[in-house]
Amino acid sequence: MNTDVLIIGGGPSGLAAATELGERNLDVTIVDESYELGGQLRQQTQPLEYLPTQYQNMRGFELAESLVKKVNQQSSSLRKFLNHRVIGLYKDGSVGISDGQKIFAVKAKKIIVATGAYEKAIPFLKWTLPGIMTIGAAQTLINRELVLPGRETVIIGISDFTLDVVSQLQDVGITVKGIVVPKETKSPFNCEQLSRVVASGVTVYQNAIVIEAKGNGQVEELMIKHDEKLMNFQVDFVCLDGGRAPVLDVFYQLNCSFGYREALGGWLPQYDANFRTSEENIYIAGSASGISNHGVVLLTGMIAGISVGEELKMIEQEEAQFIRNSLWKEVEVLESKGSPMVWEERKLHINHFSQPMIKDQFIS
Repeated sequence: MNTDVLIIGGGPSGLAAATELGERNLDVTIVDESYELGGQLRQQTQPLEYLPTQYQNMRGFELAESLVKKVNQQSSSLRKFLNHRVIGLYKDGSVGISDGQKIFAVKAKKIIVATGAYEKAIPFLKWTLPGIMTIGAAQTLINRELVLPGRETVIIGISDFTLDVVSQLQDVGITVKGIVVPKETKSPFNCEQLSRVVASGVTVYQNAIVIEAKGNGQVEELMIKHDEKLMNFQVDFVCLDGGRAPVLDVFYQLNCSFGYREALGGWLPQYDANFRTSEENIYIAGSASGISNHGVVLLTGMIAGISVGEELKMIEQEEAQFIRNSLWKEVEVLESKGSPMVWEERKLHINHFSQPMIKDQFIS
């Protein structure tokens, strides 16, 4: 099968890229492992902060529905392969796609990889007891499966995502007995958000040590050390937030080169200001390009879509550069406001990869 653009990942950045490309009458194919488009936004009921202007005052699932609606309006030039995944690369550059039973090849002029990020756990003694889960798993149980993971919890680790989910836990009657921040925690988070969580009655234990979990068949107690004192929490589940990291599997298969940026999530593909990777026809978007807020995730998809449209001669160079510059300015506003460290590392990552190319562009 041939297509102009193959987008790997049907989350917010992939959909944002697909919208830009569809508006310019390009033939687009989206591949996603899930049974529906929208990614993790489908599980998010909280109002989202730091969104681009056109998406203000939206909840996660509302944003997902809005993006999917836009993409579906372009159905004449869009193919969707849900419950499919990329399994490899053929010698001629075609991408192998499978639904677990059948395999077929997709030959694309350009590829945008928007595979998102995965959650990292925080290991400690007996951390595999039933009832100990990632913060994202707890959110999915509540918002998608409509199941309460328990009634009393402690959260280990902190990030903007944790602070979002705390209010969701409280809204369904779950008592959050505290947020334990281990000494080695380096994930950036929004201080204003943290203040709101503390005001709701949640205690934050900074620079703590998680000793162990206890329980007979499932977690019943969590022991920590804080300010040289041992503390025990009676709980029926525990949430872990060890941060997130870009999903890299597809980039390995596509032979992309990598760099390390701790604030962006660790190892991630190298890319330039157009979100083109080290491989000429491979572009990147979303959390795969660095962990950031929802608005930046959308904007990276839009920039990647514009860049691909320019490469395929569907957008004039001058127009594409003008749009990119405007989008990059919005990235700076949203990212430097929400996570200044992330913005600084993103600039370093891009400049290190392609300094000569971006001297006359927005990033400096």
